[in-house]
This record gives sequence, C-alpha cells and structure tokens, in this order.
Amino acid sequence: MPLQALQFYDAYMFGSTLSGVGHDIDILIVGPSGDTLSTLKKEIADAGKELPLDVLYMQPSEAIETNFVNSEGCVKLSVLASSP
Repeated sequence: MPLQALQFYDAYMFGSTLSGVGHDIDILIVGPSGDTLSTLKKEIADAGKELPLDVLYMQPSEAIETNFVNSEGCVKLSVLASSP
C-alpha cells in the first residue's frame, strides 16, 4: 500500500540500519501537523505491521532547531529509493 500522504513531507532514514546492522528501521518524518499528518500516521501504522519501523515526527522548525537531519546523518528516502 503506497503512502499517499507522504508526498507532503520530507522523509529520512537514519540510525544503524543505514550501516546494515540495525534490527529496526528508523524513519524521520518532517512536516506540518494537522489532518494530513493524521492520515500519514495511519498509513505508516499499516505499513509498520509488516516492517519493524521506529518513526519520529518533527515539525520543520524542530528539525532546524535540533539540526537532527545533519547530526544524525539522515538520508532522504527518495535518495535511498533511487540507489541501485
């Protein structure tokens, strides 16, 4: 099932799974709150039934304030999806 609401957010992978040693998949979702986020959370919960997902949600201001993307070495899911 595709995550339709994901198109309105920036999605990243981070953590040990990027090195091939993790047991869960750490995902960061950055974007606004509201109804679209509620929809996305439901879609991710459905996907999480099949995958060991650990999802962190941040608003853009939080991501900027914490510098989380850079400090944790996050990689955009779109980049990972286009990698061979």
